[in-house]
Amino acid sequence: MSVPTYRFLDCTLEPALRQLTRAGAPLAVGERAFDLLAHLLAHAGRVVSRDEVMQAVWGDAVVGDNNLNVQVAALRSLLGRAAVLTVPGRGLRFGHAVRAEVQAEEAPGLPDRPSVAILPFTDLSADARWSWLADSIVEDITTELSRFRDLFVVARNSAFGWRGEAKDIRAVARALGVRYVVEGSVRVAGTDVRTTAQLIDAASGGHVWAENVSGTLDDPFAAQTRIAAGVVTALAPQIDAAESMRMRRAPPLDLSAYGLAQAGWAIVSAGEMAFDRAPRDRALQLAQQALAADPACNLAHRVVAATQWWHAYHGTTDDFGATVAAGIAAADAAIGIDAQDHHAWRQKGLLAFMAQDVAAGLAALRHAHALNPNCAVTLAWLGLNEMFHGEASRAVGLVEAALRLSPRDPARGEMLCALGFAQFAACDYVGAAASAHAASLGMANAAPPLVLGAIARIGAGDLAGGQASYTALAATAPALAAERLAGRWLSTNPGYQRRALTFLRVAAGLAPPEAADALR
Repeated sequence: MSVPTYRFLDCTLEPALRQLTRAGAPLAVGERAFDLLAHLLAHAGRVVSRDEVMQAVWGDAVVGDNNLNVQVAALRSLLGRAAVLTVPGRGLRFGHAVRAEVQAEEAPGLPDRPSVAILPFTDLSADARWSWLADSIVEDITTELSRFRDLFVVARNSAFGWRGEAKDIRAVARALGVRYVVEGSVRVAGTDVRTTAQLIDAASGGHVWAENVSGTLDDPFAAQTRIAAGVVTALAPQIDAAESMRMRRAPPLDLSAYGLAQAGWAIVSAGEMAFDRAPRDRALQLAQQALAADPACNLAHRVVAATQWWHAYHGTTDDFGATVAAGIAAADAAIGIDAQDHHAWRQKGLLAFMAQDVAAGLAALRHAHALNPNCAVTLAWLGLNEMFHGEASRAVGLVEAALRLSPRDPARGEMLCALGFAQFAACDYVGAAASAHAASLGMANAAPPLVLGAIARIGAGDLAGGQASYTALAATAPALAAERLAGRWLSTNPGYQRRALTFLRVAAGLAPPEAADALR
């Protein structure tokens, strides 16, 4: 991609970097003033009409002439009155000699981690009062998406170099060194605002995901924050899912340590609820290869923690205590390398519950949520464990919020299970049974919906349904069924444990149906 650089006096303007310098020192310049200057420099040597300038800087937004006058005044204050000259009746021209240097820039290589650029959203609002909103939403999306430590997110100033231009997505992605690009628009009508965002795989040019997020402008800044959070919460797992699919379609032959760990994370994230241990064993193998190459790869340590958690959960380990201890050590190692990794904090919390350290588990999960409020999976697990061990009154609401925030999340089945177990703990057996059914629809060969289905249906008085769920559970995950029948549940709530164990025993035919009657 050819990138022009403009030099005048002792100043340099680099449009691709959104940077203006004087004698090498950066100058503070507003977005609109920068766009105005870039347009005048690109057309130095001729008079540019005011209509042309308005279109180049504000696009189709309806704004008054005073907006242009303000930006002209800002440039004259910064660069001197001779920098921007007014030609009466014709328009504007740049007043100094300009030297344009064009050189071919080598496209940066793709980073190891999934990479994304959030391009400027199109402002479709008819009211110029809201012309700032689209840029503010994109800035919030960029900032909040950066909380996901596995993503490489291009800085806002670099992405904004393509404002107002007809974009070839593949060329933009090559120039910025990213695999994914997000485009969108913002439209304000009255007191309502609607944001549309779409995720594009730049390698194929295909759309991966699209979503609409709406709100009201009673409090504009609160609306901006809510809309950005809604986009980010829905967007991040779609990038994870796309990367997982890409890894499965074309596994790299020569991966770096981070690439090996990323491949392991893709596996454990896609198949973590399945009873079959083979995918987890493969993920663990990849993580161990990554750590052999780079012991400081925090993602590899996190993959180890995740595989140990799921082995402990499903009972697919011969030494439960050693497995949990290994998982906690791996989570601690990941956090020691990157203390802002909310996924590692979530794994630490879940493993702490396995070790029956409830205080540490709740503290770690709450901290994971504080580090990244946009992670719906963390929110769902926090809700579930608040019900099991903490503030039970918050539980169902937290999980429901996770499902609302990320309605198409690839981990939706897990979140539905979390909702169902929270509903069961709250004695909403009909709701829990419905959640179990919904979770099972998208989770082939998964045991948790079967556990939930068995106890919830007995709770709801559906003996045949509970027995059918238990039969499927025993066939799918016999070790897990045996552990639950032996009284090992993931809650310190004695009432929950008593009901869950009794209802499962009824479903298994080990206790009479009347045993459940007194506990419903």
